[in-house]
Amino acid sequence: MIAVLILIPVISFALFVRACYKTDWKAIDEQNRQFYADGYHIYYDRKILRQKEVEQLKSKLE
Repeated sequence: MIAVLILIPVISFALFVRACYKTDWKAIDEQNRQFYADGYHIYYDRKILRQKEVEQLKSKLE
């Protein structure tokens, strides 16, 4: 019983490490860059980005 309790975290950790090595982190970073503009997420920070656009347009008109 104690051996099972010890083996579960060891096997879980081994599977986690294996999954991390198999992950293509460069592809994930490239995909993430597509969704960010000036450090803001295009979808989740729409209001902030829209407000910046409005401010830029106002400053161009002045």
